[in-house]
Amino acid sequence: MNLENRYYQLSARQKTSFKLKLIFCCLAILILIVVISIYFSSYILSVFVLWILLSVLAPFFDVPSMIKTGKLKYESLFLISEKEKNNQITIHGGTLFDYYFTLNKNSSAKERKNLILSEYLKGLLHILDSHKDNLSLEIIGSTYILNQRTAEKMGFDVRKTNMVQLIILILNYPNLICTKSFASKKLSFPNLKEIRTYKANIQSLNNSAATIRKIQNALERNLSYQNS
Repeated sequence: MNLENRYYQLSARQKTSFKLKLIFCCLAILILIVVISIYFSSYILSVFVLWILLSVLAPFFDVPSMIKTGKLKYESLFLISEKEKNNQITIHGGTLFDYYFTLNKNSSAKERKNLILSEYLKGLLHILDSHKDNLSLEIIGSTYILNQRTAEKMGFDVRKTNMVQLIILILNYPNLICTKSFASKKLSFPNLKEIRTYKANIQSLNNSAATIRKIQNALERNLSYQNS
């Protein structure tokens, strides 16, 4: 499958046009909700909708901006890494922005899930290749897509998600709903209890590199079969 993030193929004018349309749509929704709130003298709904809109909008502005400034980097289509700090790299799964501009609208839910996981592993292998000489470098990330058993096979240790991470996840929950629903092609609610934080150094991941490649290759073969 030859996929790419279509946003980065747009001209500067097309990017601006898309963002303006997105802002206009969100403002229209918000204004309607505010009018309804004023009519019923209750503003809780307005605050709730504002929270949802800001959460959903954020990656469409934050990700391209931070990629441009170098604060974030694509390791693959759906794996993003932060700039190395204190001998540690924090990784993130693809956002709603990445899903919207990359996934084929005609692909099935199974194809999407396999592709996303495949790109996670491809990105992880890219990190291993890029930092193979720094064996003590730590990789850390939180996700609900990768299950604990598979993560441990790849050399990760499971860590308890700390309170700060949990608060961030809660604040971004509307975005997580949209992201999971987009991948599943149906309304889906992520279970925060299923989100795990995984941590490993380059050495332990290198020791499991063959396993990671085996899983990634199996996913790619599955995708090729599904699209044949």
